[in-house]
Amino acid sequence: MPANLTYLLGTHPSASETFIRREVDALQRHGWTVDVVSLYGGSALTTAVPAEPSGCRTAARPPIGALITTTLRHALPLIFHLPRLPLQLLHHLPQTAALAQRLRITRSAGVHAHFAHLPADIALLAARHAGVCFTCSVHAWDVFAQPPAAIRRRLKPAAAVCACSQAAADAVQAAGIDARRVHLIRHGLPLAKYVFAPTQGNRRILAVGRLEPKKGFDVLIAACARLRGRPFTCQIIGEGSQRHRLECLIAVHHLGDVVSLRGAAAPDEVRAAMHAADVLALPSRRMAGGDRDGVANVLIEAMALGTPVVTTTAGAAGEVVRNDVNGRLVPPENTEALATAIGTLLDDPAARARLAHAARAAVEAAFDDDRTIAQLDAVFQQALAR
Repeated sequence: MPANLTYLLGTHPSASETFIRREVDALQRHGWTVDVVSLYGGSALTTAVPAEPSGCRTAARPPIGALITTTLRHALPLIFHLPRLPLQLLHHLPQTAALAQRLRITRSAGVHAHFAHLPADIALLAARHAGVCFTCSVHAWDVFAQPPAAIRRRLKPAAAVCACSQAAADAVQAAGIDARRVHLIRHGLPLAKYVFAPTQGNRRILAVGRLEPKKGFDVLIAACARLRGRPFTCQIIGEGSQRHRLECLIAVHHLGDVVSLRGAAAPDEVRAAMHAADVLALPSRRMAGGDRDGVANVLIEAMALGTPVVTTTAGAAGEVVRNDVNGRLVPPENTEALATAIGTLLDDPAARARLAHAARAAVEAAFDDDRTIAQLDAVFQQALAR
C-alpha cells in the first residue's frame, strides 16, 4: 500500500528520540501508513529510486536547476542569521531531490518534519517540488535557540505546526506564525506498558539523558557529594560529549563507589531502571544561547511508572510538574536545593508515595497516547484536507 504520510527526521533511529518511534507506531494503529526517512542513520535517504506501486510510472526527479533556485530563494534571506545554511542545503540537494521523488512515487499526501531545523528546510523544499502538504513538529532547541527570522522562514509555509510544550508553542507564535496553525500536542505514552509500581525504598537516584551541558548532570554529581553520609546510589544513563568531564567530577568528589555512568541503554532497560529507582533527577539548565529543555519525556515516563521526579524550573517542566504536588521543582544551578529535594525524598517514603500517585494521575490526564494521537490525527486530517 502506498504511504499517505512521510516523516523526515534528522537521524533515525536515535536513542534520544524514542518518542518519535512511539508516535509513528500510534499513528499506524490509527490507520495511517507512515513512510519514515531521515538524513542520517539506518533510514537515511539515498539517491536510489524507491520501489513504486505496481502500475505506476516512475516519477521524475525535479530538475536540478529549479531545485537549486528554490533552495537559494529559501536560504539566502537567512544568510545573516544562519550563514552556513545555503551551503548545508546545497550539500543535501541530492537528498532533497530524492525525497521529492519519493513523495511522488509513494503518493504521499504530505511530509512531516520533526524539529524546525535542517529536516524542516529539506521537507519544505521537497514538498514544494512534489506538490504536497508540509507540516512540522517543534520541540526545544529548534525554537528556543534559533533566530525568530529562521523559525518564521521555516514554519510560515507549514499547514500545521505541532508543539510538545506551551513554551515551544509560544516561541513559534512569537516568531510570527499564525496561532491558528500552532497546536499543543504532548508526547503521549502507551500507558498500558508503563505499569504504576512505586519502589519500596531502594535509595536509588536515577538520571537519564544525553551527557550534554543542558542536562546539568554536573550539578547532580555535586549534589550527590552533599548527600555523603547517608546511604544512596546514583546512576546516570546516557552518552554524550560531557562523559569525560563527568567522570572527572565523580573522581574529584570521591563518589566512584556510589555514582556511576552507565552509558546508553535500550528503552526497556531504562524503564526497568526507573522502576527500581526512588527518585528520578533532571537538573537541567538554561544555556547562554537560550537552549533549554521542553517537557522532557524522561520526566513523564518516570511519573507514569511511579518514580518521583526532581527537576528544575529552567525548561518547561513546570507545565506538568507542580512543586510538592506531583514532583519537586528547584532553581537551576542550585546544588544545595537539589540535594535537599532529593535527600528528603529518599528519607520520606510517605512523601514519595503521595507524589507518585499524583504524578500518575497527571500523566493519565494529559499524556495518554490514545488522546494525544487522536489530536495529531485530527491536525493531519485538517492540514491534508486543505
